[in-house]
Amino acid sequence: MLIRFFLLKIVRNFSGMSKNVIPHSEVPDYEAAINALNNLQSNAHYIQNAGKGQVPDKIAQMIKFLNRAGLTLEDLDKLSVIHVTGTNGKGSTCAYSESILRHHGYKTGFFSSPHCIDVRERIRINGIPIPKPQFAKQFWNIYDKLNAQKENERDMPMYFHFLTLLAFHIFLEEQVDAAILEVGIGGEYDSTNIVRLDP
Repeated sequence: MLIRFFLLKIVRNFSGMSKNVIPHSEVPDYEAAINALNNLQSNAHYIQNAGKGQVPDKIAQMIKFLNRAGLTLEDLDKLSVIHVTGTNGKGSTCAYSESILRHHGYKTGFFSSPHCIDVRERIRINGIPIPKPQFAKQFWNIYDKLNAQKENERDMPMYFHFLTLLAFHIFLEEQVDAAILEVGIGGEYDSTNIVRLDP
């Protein structure tokens, strides 16, 4: 019953938020950002390559991309992180943790996957998906830096890895009190694992 109430509350909050959607004409870079994001290498492609022994050190790659995007591991050390992994229940655990902290007055950042309707659901501040203008601004800030420094056409982070970088940038910019991170599909080498447990 509690889970049903929680989900209904999320749906109502999301529905209420959609009434204030900014018209596309006022956010010219958002759709282009989504198209560019969708053209990044997919997780499915990652899994295909993993079976062929073609997956390099993903943590080292993430650190490289983090630095190219203008952040360091020391920057990430400034975040107070709740990092949730496991087979089942990661999303629920993250959602409960975020809700408890937010209702106790803490400013929260929440990074999860996958999304149901809109990719912005994956990166939330105080339980609300980030606005389109903020998504577009931060997306192009990071994308342009990475694109300018790539050594070849494939030298860009994959879809999920890029969103991880985007979440870190937004959480630091927003100065969240707590960042709740849900591990993706990478297991030990998941992109969220660049967060250091003991800096």
